[in-house]
Amino acid sequence: MEVYGTGRRALVLGGGGAFGAVQAAYVAAAAEAGFRPDVVVGTSVGALNAAWVAMHPGDATGLLDIWQTLDGRKVLDLRLGAMLRRLARRPLSIASNTLVLELVERYVHPRSFAQTSLPLAVTATNLSRGCKQVFRTGALADAILASTAVPGLFAPVEIGGELFVDGSLVAATDLATALEMGATEILAIDLTPASVMPRPRTALGVLRRSVAIAGSAATAAMEDCLRLQMPVHIVRPDLSQLSAWRVATTREAVAGYLEMARRALSGVIDARGYLTSSPASVGELGRRPALLA
Repeated sequence: MEVYGTGRRALVLGGGGAFGAVQAAYVAAAAEAGFRPDVVVGTSVGALNAAWVAMHPGDATGLLDIWQTLDGRKVLDLRLGAMLRRLARRPLSIASNTLVLELVERYVHPRSFAQTSLPLAVTATNLSRGCKQVFRTGALADAILASTAVPGLFAPVEIGGELFVDGSLVAATDLATALEMGATEILAIDLTPASVMPRPRTALGVLRRSVAIAGSAATAAMEDCLRLQMPVHIVRPDLSQLSAWRVATTREAVAGYLEMARRALSGVIDARGYLTSSPASVGELGRRPALLA
C-alpha cells in the first residue's frame, strides 16, 4: 500500500495559448511552496512549460522570466491579408506558429527527451490515426511543435510520416499519462476557461469554446477516477479577464498571477513538498467545470 508523502509526484500542465504565462506563475508558486515533481506531463502550451521544468527543475522562476520578455506578443496573426496569403501557399493552416517556433529555437532545440533532468511526456493528437500520441523519446522541439499545432490555425507537424496536431483535442490536461508514468500524486494546472463564458463573437471564439468543452469533460472524468485513489489537486486559474491570443506579462500582471497562484496553492502543499493527504480536499480550487452547463 502506498505510504502518503513518499510517492512519485507528477506536475501536469494543460493547454491554453497565451494563458501559458499564468501557468508559469503557478509553476513558480508551487516551487516556492516546496513542490518538486518527479515527472512532468505537458499538453500544447503546457508542453512548452513542461519542457522547461523538465530541463531546469531547480529554476521555475526562469520560466516566468521568459514569459515576461513576451509581453504584448500575439499568439496568432489575425491580419486577413496574411491569412489569405498563407492559405494560398499552405492550405492546411491560416497562420504560422511563430511564437512557439521562436521559443523552441531559443530554449529547447536541439535537445532530446533523453537530455532532460526529469522524465517528461508531451501529449499531441495523431491526426493520421485519430488518437492520442504521447511523446517520451526523440527530439523535444518536434514534440512541442506537434502538441501546440492548433488544428486549422497552425499547420500539422509531420513526424515519422504521420501528422500531429494540438494535444488539447484528446487530453487538455493529461492526468492519464501521469498515472501511466507511475505518479502516486498529481498537481495539475488546468487552463480550460470557465464553464460560463460570453457568447462567442468570432469563428476563433467558437473553436476555442468547443475545444474547451471537450477538454473540460475529459479532465473532469479522469479526475473523478483518480481522486479516490491518490492526492490529486487540479488548480484552475481565473482567466476570465485575459486573452488566450495575446501574452500579458507586465510587472503588475505577473504580480497578480503570483498572488492568485499562492492563494490557490495555500494548504495544498505540505512542509515536505508533498500534496495534502486527502484526495477529497481537491474540492474546488478555483472552479470545477460544469459538464452539463
